[in-house]
Amino acid sequence: MTNLGIPASRELAKRDFLDRPLTDQGDVYCLGEFWYRQGDAAEFLQFLQFMCLNQRSAAGVLRLMGARAVG
Repeated sequence: MTNLGIPASRELAKRDFLDRPLTDQGDVYCLGEFWYRQGDAAEFLQFLQFMCLNQRSAAGVLRLMGARAVG
């Protein structure tokens, strides 16, 4: 259920970087398109590092994090 009492479908529900549904319990943070819980911060950084190990995927990950061309 959302705060408005409307059932949230699976497609509309926000999910963290481990694909777990986000709830109102605990602190939740967002970096670009990635959501994570405060308790998962270290694992989230390891996830980002792993995603950027492949040079071809690094640019896409940076775009998802909000990187943009300047100038």
